[in-house]
Amino acid sequence: MLSGFIIAVALVLGGLAVMRFGIFQIRKFKKGETRVTKKVSEQIAFFIFFLIILGLIIYSINDFLF
Repeated sequence: MLSGFIIAVALVLGGLAVMRFGIFQIRKFKKGETRVTKKVSEQIAFFIFFLIILGLIIYSINDFLF
């Protein structure tokens, strides 16, 4: 029971860190401090990042409901 709680807390904290990082990136993009490039490696990294966020959201909702 305690290990499940620790995992849930770690996932929540990880999700908060990921969202905070995303907010910083959006602010930099709006200020024009970041360059928009179309490299394949960056697109793959963004896709993996997006999938991790989506997985954390689905896992959290599933854990809280069931």
